[in-house]
Amino acid sequence: MTDHRQSPADVGREWLDYAAERKRAGRAAQLASDYERQMALPPESMRPFRERMANLHRRMEARHLACARLHRLHALRLQRWHADGASGLRPLFMAAVSERLRTDDASIALFDDRNQELVFAVSGPTARAAHDLELTHGEGPARDVLHRTGPVVTAGGDMLRRWPRFGAAVTALDVRAVVAVPLLQSSRCLGALCGFAVGHRLDTRAEEQAYLVGDALAHTVLLAGEELDPGSVPGDMALSGSLFEDADYLSTVNQAVGIIVAQYGCAIDSAFALLRARAFSDDQPVTEVARRMVQDAQRLS
Repeated sequence: MTDHRQSPADVGREWLDYAAERKRAGRAAQLASDYERQMALPPESMRPFRERMANLHRRMEARHLACARLHRLHALRLQRWHADGASGLRPLFMAAVSERLRTDDASIALFDDRNQELVFAVSGPTARAAHDLELTHGEGPARDVLHRTGPVVTAGGDMLRRWPRFGAAVTALDVRAVVAVPLLQSSRCLGALCGFAVGHRLDTRAEEQAYLVGDALAHTVLLAGEELDPGSVPGDMALSGSLFEDADYLSTVNQAVGIIVAQYGCAIDSAFALLRARAFSDDQPVTEVARRMVQDAQRLS
């Protein structure tokens, strides 16, 4: 058993989160077992209810175990980093997500109720570049998942046919396959989890793993905190904890969209399309074009 007291604070926190998720998984497993044992007992009319409850708690068990594995992987990475003198870049929680997906890189994008992207987190440079390309071109796996609330698994030429602009650009990054699943909470889609395979095809269980990890993220990691920033995140999500220590908030992009709306009196969707068009013509990421636009507006004010 790891001694949290001898660990740096960030490592200790991850091991505590790991232990808490294991405990929650144990409670769910016990409840599932209780309902499974009761299914053969009278009255017969209670059997469907007991079966539903058993299945529900088995799903909760799997969810908490998946989350525990993420915290364990991140804790081990942080331990190695500290043992090496904390040299180089600090390990990202999303790197543990990518490892569980069996992909080379991964990203998460969260959207508000108007389908405007608010925040994203990535595990590495390929996922960051793919995110910027999707933001610029307005097409890609996260957008498909958001609008269809279903999975996306595609590779090779299918990426080019599905996303003519994004597909060509992401293929140039040597991305050969993509898996993406919605982050669902009840019937609501909070965003998308995307995994990218570089130079090879996806693992045969990529979609299954993506759903398991996405479910754990949507119901545990995304709700890990208690402090809310009304108006900046979807619904009642509390964006805190390991995942969001290295997240990027698109407040500058949204500010730039607001500037365009004020200048041209157009709708938000049209303003964002204009911002993307400018980024495409300048061959610059949307985030960089937005930053310059906001800076210019501030100088003129």
